[in-house]
Amino acid sequence: MDKTGIEVKRVAPLRVLATLRRVTGQEEILEAIAELRSQVADVLAGPPMALRLGFPRDGKVDVEIAFPIARAVKRKGFVLKVLPALPMFSLTHVGPVVGGPDGTNLIDTRKKLVQFVGERSILVGDDPERFLYNEGAETHGGHSDEYVTEVQYSYHMPMWLEALDEGTARFAGPEAARRVMAGSEGLAEALDGPRAVAWIPGAMERLDREVTDERARACIMNGCAHHYIVQSGMIVEAAFKEVGRDLRSLVAKITSEKLLGSKYWIDESGPQPLLMILRRPARPEEYEKATTPAEKRYEACFCPLVRDAIREGREISRTFCHCSGGWYAQEWAIVFGETPEVRLVETMLEGRDACLFAVVIPDGWL
Repeated sequence: MDKTGIEVKRVAPLRVLATLRRVTGQEEILEAIAELRSQVADVLAGPPMALRLGFPRDGKVDVEIAFPIARAVKRKGFVLKVLPALPMFSLTHVGPVVGGPDGTNLIDTRKKLVQFVGERSILVGDDPERFLYNEGAETHGGHSDEYVTEVQYSYHMPMWLEALDEGTARFAGPEAARRVMAGSEGLAEALDGPRAVAWIPGAMERLDREVTDERARACIMNGCAHHYIVQSGMIVEAAFKEVGRDLRSLVAKITSEKLLGSKYWIDESGPQPLLMILRRPARPEEYEKATTPAEKRYEACFCPLVRDAIREGREISRTFCHCSGGWYAQEWAIVFGETPEVRLVETMLEGRDACLFAVVIPDGWL
């Protein structure tokens, strides 16, 4: 824990009963918790939680209202699940969740956590941001200045390093993995984004040297990708059900309705049909304001580990961007029922305006 009160901890697996809601903000979350609590009161074993599943759409955000439970039970309207063990940034807020004077609400404390990871260029995860309502109206009545709420934000760097180590060992052996991972000791614990950024080019150079086959390197880096794709997964699954088992219609729907932001199209010009994905800018507003190609690429890139290198023109092997390919492998496994091969066609690491991926379409889909 540092002077801000932010700490990093590994949360244990947690059994919960969860239900999905679309809300406009914390007030509706608190209303949902109050409405649902009585249905799980007999098995409740901890403070209720809200898991934010993604970014706002149409002014609302998808959340799971989750109640920790003492034993595995089924309840109508709830899904029984186990939240995974994860490394998490944690910050506790004491005061109103909403409705208090400016600067005293939960959103104000959350901003401190967002600022902390942003200033340090820390690689955070896509696992749901968690809000734990430890003490509220049930314990303090109307004294909202005494409410206690914890914000938890997943930390992806430890998982990224672990996946790179395990993937390299699987394809090239433990000694090769040891050489690739040289210098990574204490990297996650340091919470030092610039140090991680400085380590990446050498690690990718060593990986290229130890694993000469690009497809093998792609598989290794695919495993490092963010692994929690609930929001885009729900969007793809819903669209797929709507159009039926028709890939052309699905791609047309995703594209015309801009369901996923990126540009999708089918290329049948080669020996294998490919689903092409031109990745959308990470920060669209800043991207539009950028005046130079380097600044545009910087605003387009999603990864804090290579953004500065892109802007400054520093060389990093294209191998690194196979990590992003792992996201699309998960996304389209939902449709195909198997993990597809994802190829890296173009990357901003080589001066392109955007990263372009190609998903190999399995036989029988066109």
